[in-house]
Amino acid sequence: MIIPTYEALIGQLLGESALVVHASGSPTPRFNPRHYKFYWRVFTLESRYEGGEFLRRAPRLTNAQYRKELERLYANRIAALVYSLKLPRRDPMNPFDMTHPKWKNAKFAPSWDDDRDPIMEGGHK
Repeated sequence: MIIPTYEALIGQLLGESALVVHASGSPTPRFNPRHYKFYWRVFTLESRYEGGEFLRRAPRLTNAQYRKELERLYANRIAALVYSLKLPRRDPMNPFDMTHPKWKNAKFAPSWDDDRDPIMEGGHK
């Protein structure tokens, strides 16, 4: 994982890297969209936070918000580091054993039916 710092981002700009680099997580939503929801954090020179504070406090974008942000970044030639986050959905139809200790302090996304975000590629909201 590339730590979200201004120094790391400038290093990406000076190299031969792509304009938008997926620094952590999957570059596309995977897994069953009814079981998991993906969120995105986008680090640019415009970002208010860096490092661990960015990973804790930066806004999480939904798939639809992320697609709009990507369009803006590419249109304006803004370099970015992207961090994806996959959360299990809180849904009784999921195959997860919710009594298992690993779920005790887990954060969950809304169930598929309660999620009001638009459906994107691959059926993800």
